[in-house]
Amino acid sequence: MSLHLKPGQLTLADLRQAYLAPVRLSLDPSADAPIAASVACVENIIAEGRTAYGINTGFGLLASTRISPADLEKLQRSIVLSHAAGVGEA
Repeated sequence: MSLHLKPGQLTLADLRQAYLAPVRLSLDPSADAPIAASVACVENIIAEGRTAYGINTGFGLLASTRISPADLEKLQRSIVLSHAAGVGEA
């Protein structure tokens, strides 16, 4: 089964489909420009040395902890991994 994702068009039925069975996802090319704009925004925040929650700070109680530029990639990977969960039979 496959699911083609378009910006602003994800439905509850789409989420249900992805929940119930393995789904091959594809991203519509119309998402490319908004993704690029988001990347540029984050890059500007970092380049200008501004503080932005979760971009160059810790999370939750560590929100006031500034993360060094050398560790930003590790921070983002760690937050994704912290939300990863296995469900069902192995």
